[in-house]
Amino acid sequence: MGPGEALSALARFEPGGWAARALVGVGFALAVLLVRWAAAALYADVTGFMILLPGVILAALAAGRIAGVVATAGALGGGWLLVGATGAALFDDRSDWVATVNFVIVGLFCTWVASSLRDEVAGRARTQALLDEGERRFHLMADTAPAPVWVTNPDAEVEFVNKALVEFYGRPAEEILGSVWRATVHPDDREAVAAIMAEARPARRPYTFDARFSRADGTWRWMRVAVKPRFDGDGGFMGYIGMSFDLTETREALDHLAELERRQSLLLSLGDRLRDLDEPDAVMLEAARTLGEALAAQRVGYGEIDAAGETILVRRAWALPGTHNPEGPWSLTTSVGPAGADELRAGRTLRLIDPASHVDDPATAADYRAHDSGALIAAPVMRGGRLDAVLYAVRAEARAWTEDEAALVEEVAARAFAEVERTRAELEMRESEHRFRSVADTAPVLIWVTNADRSRAFVNQAYVAFHGGSYEDARTADWRAALHPEDHERIGRESLAGEATGKPFSLEGRYRRHDGEWRWLKSFSRPRLGMGGDVVGFVGVAFDVTEAKRAQVDLTRVNELLEERVGEALAEKAKAEADLMHAQRMEAVGRLTGGVAHDFNNLLTVVIGALDMMLRAPDDAARQKRLGEAALAAARRGERLTHQLLAFSRRQTLRPEPTDLNALIMEGEPLLRRAVGEAVTLDLRLSDRPVWVDVDPAQFEAALLNLVVNARDAVDEGGRVIVETRLRRLKPGQIAELPGGDHVCISVSDDGAGIDPDVLPRIFEPFFTTKSVGKGTGLGLSQVYGFSRQSGGGLQVTSEPGKGASIRMFLPALRRTRPEALDTTPAPERAALPGRRLLLVEDDPDVAAVAAEMIGSLGFSVRTAEDAAGALSVLADAEFDVMLTDVVMPGGMSGVELAQEATLRHPDMSVVLASGYAGDDMDRRMADAPWPFLRKPYSRETLAEVLTADTAV
Repeated sequence: MGPGEALSALARFEPGGWAARALVGVGFALAVLLVRWAAAALYADVTGFMILLPGVILAALAAGRIAGVVATAGALGGGWLLVGATGAALFDDRSDWVATVNFVIVGLFCTWVASSLRDEVAGRARTQALLDEGERRFHLMADTAPAPVWVTNPDAEVEFVNKALVEFYGRPAEEILGSVWRATVHPDDREAVAAIMAEARPARRPYTFDARFSRADGTWRWMRVAVKPRFDGDGGFMGYIGMSFDLTETREALDHLAELERRQSLLLSLGDRLRDLDEPDAVMLEAARTLGEALAAQRVGYGEIDAAGETILVRRAWALPGTHNPEGPWSLTTSVGPAGADELRAGRTLRLIDPASHVDDPATAADYRAHDSGALIAAPVMRGGRLDAVLYAVRAEARAWTEDEAALVEEVAARAFAEVERTRAELEMRESEHRFRSVADTAPVLIWVTNADRSRAFVNQAYVAFHGGSYEDARTADWRAALHPEDHERIGRESLAGEATGKPFSLEGRYRRHDGEWRWLKSFSRPRLGMGGDVVGFVGVAFDVTEAKRAQVDLTRVNELLEERVGEALAEKAKAEADLMHAQRMEAVGRLTGGVAHDFNNLLTVVIGALDMMLRAPDDAARQKRLGEAALAAARRGERLTHQLLAFSRRQTLRPEPTDLNALIMEGEPLLRRAVGEAVTLDLRLSDRPVWVDVDPAQFEAALLNLVVNARDAVDEGGRVIVETRLRRLKPGQIAELPGGDHVCISVSDDGAGIDPDVLPRIFEPFFTTKSVGKGTGLGLSQVYGFSRQSGGGLQVTSEPGKGASIRMFLPALRRTRPEALDTTPAPERAALPGRRLLLVEDDPDVAAVAAEMIGSLGFSVRTAEDAAGALSVLADAEFDVMLTDVVMPGGMSGVELAQEATLRHPDMSVVLASGYAGDDMDRRMADAPWPFLRKPYSRETLAEVLTADTAV
């Protein structure tokens, strides 16, 4: 670095704040004082302050005025210190003062000059830095610009190019400087560019032009060039700066837009012409002609494809005069080749150059060449994913079809197809309307068609005949004027309401015929929908139902008679079915007769024998007690057997209740064993836990007995019938008609021959039986099925020929795991209050005598009557606290009726009913009776419990 560069660098030094500047002054002062000290011997007693001034100048040049002043002061003070160090006297003469003043003046002057030089150098440095930064920013901006940018000298030679221009030409920047750009202008545009530059450059004016330039890839790109002159600070011309924009896509878009406008204009004009045509062939010909003229084609055809998708039928085609007319049927595959046919079937437009080279058939290829077929284009028309029609054009020039040309063919094809369909639909509509009018005019009913304003658009001949007059008179007449006065308001209201719904509706009323007779007409109207689905009117038809109305009156009378007859027949049928169901139950009871008779004989043997022995030895108290207990136990077993038989034959009131089936089956086990007989083994396999269900116990016993008897009939002697209970958790749908959840399964299985597969679907049908005549009603299993369904359950049957059958009954399980504990402690006998009176009504003298004895032993005063009439007579003469009456008694009045009458006469008297069997009708009446019921046979303990209870007090 030379002295000048060092001083320039020192002038550009930036020390910072005033403290730093002062420190720079001190530093330079110390530096020159060191030099003065080193030359102290040379100066002797001379001050030599001039040597200190360079330090002042350098300090001011490096850090400005503050540093210069500090350096001046520091150098002066330090200089006097150095002089004093030599032993010389200070300020002893005038010269010392002159040296001091001179040094201060010269130092300050040097400070001012050096600091001014510093400011000038620093200013120029900043200006140069700004210029350099501006140049750098310009280059950065130019290189980041997406468009080419360049700078030229006054001779139009390029001096700078940005990255975009380098990329455009694909060459290094130095290779495109100068006038290289001129060679890249399209030959057709060079003259115009030169003329624009020759006009603008001499006057140093901006100019703009559009021209094509060759890009690196060889393509011509339309560029818009904008150039502006550039001048220096003094206004001197330095050249031009230019920028260009790629307009290729814009010009192509404008060209495409112009083509699109031309195409739309052509299509609009074509649409207007096609709408005026009413024949499909005329539409095809006009579309082909328009397209042929627009494409400068030789021939254009519209062909429809057959159902097989192979044959194309060209009904009408357009061709230049003297050229080939392609009308007629053609093979699609042969005409365009297999690949071309597949393209069309796929819904893609086919474009072929030299179609002869794309077909496999030599004759077709020769035909193409013979008729100068240079290029072919075909647009498919699809309907429902299937090729329905093709519009194609052929021209002599063998060049590629443009996208705009392809789009034009596709749009003309779509328009032509739509108009062909329209004209065909209109033809069909005209034919349909003609057929409708022909059919309507021959129909014997009134038919009309209305408009949206409810006026008649059409009426048939029957309508005209009913109204009278001409067709126009009938069509334009107000149909409401013919309504009967009594029907006018109703029909008008119903008509408006029906039309407002937009749905079919019906009316019925009286209308005056042209001859004045009132006729009943029943009309049906259906909405007529427009293209948009809105209601544009109604189509109506009316039938003359006058005779039907008259017949309806007669039919009503007949129906009333029939209802009476049918009611009687249904009542008889219900009675017959009830009798038949009862007979079925009695059939099962009959099967038990032998076993029941055997059991009763055994019981009676015990009773009779015990009583006989008791009468023979009246004084033996121990023997009397033992024999009496045996007789009493036998009688109670007979009581239970009787109750089971009555329950099965439905001779007692039955209600669903929570029931442990295991306990119920064990209780009825003797009856079941008698049902199967001694030759068949009955095996009970009951679950370890109680199984609770909500059923009618008697109905369940009857159903179980039916299943057991049915199983017994299916096995041979020595066979086995198994009754099993268990808990099952079912999945939804596992058993037909049952939801999922916990169920109790009761299965009855046998090891017999099984059920015939042909018979299995019918076993639950009422009256269906495989037994011989007289041995079965066919109602047993149907009763089981009905009971299970009414109880919320279902049945499942499995059977294999030769391996027996199993019928499983599923009933909803109750959430109850064990029965309530029963209090087995004998209840203490409650004695009657002294002086209470009881009226006993019993028609059987022996029963009355024993009952009176037991009641008297309870502390009651007893009086008896044989029937209801006698009881009422006794009640008229005396007051009683309690009346115990049998339910079934002679004399026409039952015990229930007696209780009702006695309660009315003596409301404070308590009533107790008693019966061993009352019958189905009486059971139903007793179900709602408010009085306690005592079942026969009863014991003294039972009498004591009932008669001394609160209800009988």
